[in-house]
Amino acid sequence: MDFLATPLPAPWAIATSAVALFLCFRGVRRAPWVLLADGFRLHGWLGASLAIALAWILSARPLPGLPLHLLATPLVALMFGRDLALAAAAPAVLAAWLWRGGEWSGLGATWLLAAWLPITIADGLRRLADSRLPRNPFTFIFLPGFFAPGIAFAATVAAASLAHAAAGTASWSRLSDGFLPYGLLLSWGESFLTGLLTAIFVVYEPRWMATFDDARYLAKPKRH
Repeated sequence: MDFLATPLPAPWAIATSAVALFLCFRGVRRAPWVLLADGFRLHGWLGASLAIALAWILSARPLPGLPLHLLATPLVALMFGRDLALAAAAPAVLAAWLWRGGEWSGLGATWLLAAWLPITIADGLRRLADSRLPRNPFTFIFLPGFFAPGIAFAATVAAASLAHAAAGTASWSRLSDGFLPYGLLLSWGESFLTGLLTAIFVVYEPRWMATFDDARYLAKPKRH
């Protein structure tokens, strides 16, 4: 899921770092930082950044140099919105790299694959569901909360496999033997954990779910 354990060729390292810096800077500029004026949400955001780092540090390695781990970023996107989630993932990448050690050349690629890609996919699916389906807690929990993170995780595994193969850091036979099938299997873990925590937060602490608007999702349906 990341490139912290695998040295990237110089052209790939430079290109991914440049793209990651641009997208991260744009996300930081667009982020609604006013949400964190509330100390409760600020503490939650800082804790979410730490949780992302821990999820990436606690990784399994079915093959040397190819770690697999939960992302946690789709959940943070539900809690704080897309741009604040992207900002929270930036220090998480640095923390995971400092803790686990490894290759600095993979910092940009790791942020793109484990943060920007799944957050963008999950947030896009949430917006699609919000515009096309009835707005109620059930659809929020099961679609943005459960199914979207699993789809985003599976897409991340596929993108990581293609990136490793294209960059020459792992052969396709190695990827198809362990990384790809185990990664797709782990997508159910991402779905279950995110869906469970989404349900808990929606019911007991909706203040932690910035994308869940009580006025929209709990409003009585209009009678025609």
